[in-house]
Amino acid sequence: MHGNHVALKAVLEFYRKNEVENFICCGDIVGYGPQPLECAETLRELKNAVIVMGNHDAAMLGKMDLKWFNSNAAWAIDFARGQLTGKALDFIARLPEKVENEKFTLVHGSPRKPLTEYLLSESQFLDNNKDWKFSPCFIGHSHMPLYFRERDNGVPETDFLKPAVKIFTTGKVMLNPGAVGQPRDGDVRSSCGIYDSDKNTFELYRVYYDIGAVQKMMSALNMPTLLSERLSFGF
Repeated sequence: MHGNHVALKAVLEFYRKNEVENFICCGDIVGYGPQPLECAETLRELKNAVIVMGNHDAAMLGKMDLKWFNSNAAWAIDFARGQLTGKALDFIARLPEKVENEKFTLVHGSPRKPLTEYLLSESQFLDNNKDWKFSPCFIGHSHMPLYFRERDNGVPETDFLKPAVKIFTTGKVMLNPGAVGQPRDGDVRSSCGIYDSDKNTFELYRVYYDIGAVQKMMSALNMPTLLSERLSFGF
């Protein structure tokens, strides 16, 4: 959600209306947005949630060098450092980089490089296969709603996810639900999804939120103009 608490609240309200009770977050709680503390506190209090650390979270904690980030991203990470204290900061510091259980795998970037790899190609999907066991594997980082899967003949398949039900019955599957607070696929709405483990289905959803309210907060905080403007274009 990248510090976009308005978007996070809208998505959680959508989930509440759809009676979703278990949650997965692919990381990057802070960065870019004006309310990193509120995002951290909301997720810390969320029940039945599995959450991993993102690269912006790691950079805020000093686990990654800011030289890997552009000047606007670095500004927002430094801003988050000044906002988070106490329980919220401890919550992020304790997040794992990778989660594996019998139901799913969860990372921010990729199984082999949880914090840094942008997984965007079928060759990367194949190269990562030895580094994870339990399917589906949920990923983030690229902000692009995508899926990767093994077909029956072993040949990988990838495509963008659209608001429709996708059925995955065979082979390993990776799912990227896109971004709640910083979409980059040209759609300004928050991107999220619902995975049904009984039916092996994933459905992508887009959720409207008050972009103008977020931009007003960013202006009041003198945040970099590009970080605010990009919310209006979804890039």
